[in-house]
Amino acid sequence: MIELWTIDAIWISVAFVLGMLAKRINLPPLIGFLAGGFILNFTGITEGGMALHVVADLGVMLLLFTIGLKLNVRSLISKEILVTTSLHMILSVLLLGSVVTLISWAGLYGTTSLSLEAALLIGFALSFSSTVFAVKVLEDKGEMTSFHGRIAIGILVLQDLIAVIFLSLSKGHIPTIWVLGLPVYLIIIRWLFVKVLNIMDHGELLTLFGFFTAFVAGAIAFELVGLKPDLGALVVGALLGSHPRSKELSKQMLAFKDFFLIAFFLDIGMSGFPTANSLLIAVVLLFAIPVKGTLFMVLLTRLNLRARTAWHSTLSLANYSEFGLITGAIGVKMGVIENEWMIIIALALSFSFVFAAPLNTHSHRLFDRYSHILMKLNTKNRHPDDEPVDLGDARVIICGMGHVGRAAYHQLSADFGDRVISIDYDKDVVAKLSGSNKNVVWGDSTDSNFWRNVKMPDVEYILLTMDDHNSNINTANALTKCKNRRFSVAAPGHYLHEITELRDAGVSFVYNYYSRAGAEFASGFLSFVENRKEDRVRLATDGEC
Repeated sequence: MIELWTIDAIWISVAFVLGMLAKRINLPPLIGFLAGGFILNFTGITEGGMALHVVADLGVMLLLFTIGLKLNVRSLISKEILVTTSLHMILSVLLLGSVVTLISWAGLYGTTSLSLEAALLIGFALSFSSTVFAVKVLEDKGEMTSFHGRIAIGILVLQDLIAVIFLSLSKGHIPTIWVLGLPVYLIIIRWLFVKVLNIMDHGELLTLFGFFTAFVAGAIAFELVGLKPDLGALVVGALLGSHPRSKELSKQMLAFKDFFLIAFFLDIGMSGFPTANSLLIAVVLLFAIPVKGTLFMVLLTRLNLRARTAWHSTLSLANYSEFGLITGAIGVKMGVIENEWMIIIALALSFSFVFAAPLNTHSHRLFDRYSHILMKLNTKNRHPDDEPVDLGDARVIICGMGHVGRAAYHQLSADFGDRVISIDYDKDVVAKLSGSNKNVVWGDSTDSNFWRNVKMPDVEYILLTMDDHNSNINTANALTKCKNRRFSVAAPGHYLHEITELRDAGVSFVYNYYSRAGAEFASGFLSFVENRKEDRVRLATDGEC
């Protein structure tokens, strides 16, 4: 008999090794975690240790809490997100439910036919797209705040809200009378937590505050009034989403969320070992992914988004979701579907990530190659993501208005006046800076079509100052498509490989943060000391007079 703490050591070790292997072949680590669960099940370890089940449940709650911290309620009611999510989910449930029914009729799944309720539940589980996958892909490419990134995240959050409502209703009983006092409770704790966040430091107390907020103030409070604890974690996170420190809190909780979700994926894999039948069904379901993606592409372009925006959003969403596993687990508990469908959904999820990962990695290159086909989906109406076509007499362009971009803007404005123009793909940033009389326009500098089409006859200098290296690289590559290039490009780099990549992409001047920051720090310090000495001498001289 293996002791429980030994099992915890085993699953942590297996998760680490297989996660590393998956990463080495450019696949999301969670595919390795699912595979680890299958391997543990095959070796006879079908139940986790003391930590696994608890950590798995906490992982789902923490995922919802961090989603809540990023939730922009206003964006969810835009037609691009609300209409696309609603129609896509309805069509996907019907489509995937029909596919599952055909699989059952074809005899691929045992000898018994699935009920209509079971087929629709499985279709519902497969209709979601993966928040974990999409967020990771967008973060890796530096496109979380891009227009297409926000569209994708908005759709994912709305899907997650639908999933949480389903999870709450699946409890099967009516909330207590105390649920009527929930709005008052939420108003009070928001006021209190905002006060606490304003005085909180940046250390371990902030992390502990995140756990307290998600699990105690959110999950347990909702559980006590008869609602799903997952919903409580999401709602409390959303209450703090508008606070200036919500991003910092989200980053603080990121590592814990990722670790807890490892336990969730392992737990799913350990629930059963795939048979030849389940592998075959998962492969069949994989062929529905292009159809699922096509639905997103058509819906988004019909709502007047440009084909490029729809393309990048679609690739982020063309997969199956970890919420499908959660929904499937509820279906098993309710007795609607059999446990083997959990294994099938887990396999389909893994296969969809394998399919989607390389497409997302090369998304810009693929769009450039097939843009002549994809752009036929553009409508003739005005697009909400239309970019500027004329930069006037600008001599300097700054791409990205983060900390570095704003500092560069102030410095160069002193030399070039109003002939400095900045481009940013975060509409909130553009609105805020435009209101402070800065010459900022909205646009996606990583879009090669933008640089092909925009008029900028006087531009001499382009500075790539986005916070993310991949965005700077994508922009540098897009700039190579410019005809009659007469400008110089500059960008910052932190590490040797970043500097090499920027130079290979045609960047004229790369600012090495670490080497130059040290030199400038020393030079600035010596100048400060020398000035102080001169001041002392001057004061002493004045005193003698």
